[in-house]
Amino acid sequence: MSRCSGNPDRDRAVWWRAIVAISSTAIVSAVTGVRVAESAAAQRPASARSVARSASKRGPDTLLVSSSEYTGWKYFHVYCYRCHGVDAFGGQLAPDLRRSVSSQGSVTHDVFLTTVKEGRIPKGMPAWSTLLTDDQIEGLYAYVKARSDRRLGSGRPHQAADPPAKKQ
Repeated sequence: MSRCSGNPDRDRAVWWRAIVAISSTAIVSAVTGVRVAESAAAQRPASARSVARSASKRGPDTLLVSSSEYTGWKYFHVYCYRCHGVDAFGGQLAPDLRRSVSSQGSVTHDVFLTTVKEGRIPKGMPAWSTLLTDDQIEGLYAYVKARSDRRLGSGRPHQAADPPAKKQ
């Protein structure tokens, strides 16, 4: 039995949509290494019991951060990651900030704040003082320092959930 509608233009459009959908799925799987079905399952909310069970198997949550570190992560991924790389690993344009702020690096807290505010114009780093407040820059430092100290693992961090509101 044929599934053609008899309308060649409509049939061609249906086939192209199917090809694009299959190709997109294959590309996502190839790039991420995750099959789409696994990705969809991972997006479903987990029950409290399964979260507690998996946390106890894995040890401490290395992506749990403070409010300041989370704010720093957000601003890092708006302004800094293009040059300093995802997770502050560095790249072709800028250094690995995890090493720079570590005990082996030469960037102290004050040097970090000054560099972010004033930039390093000859090296291509803009001054961020017109876009970022002092608190936001402190958040950037807290985020990079958490990565440097290895308290924060690779990946997207999260904050602890707020406790449920008490009923009155």
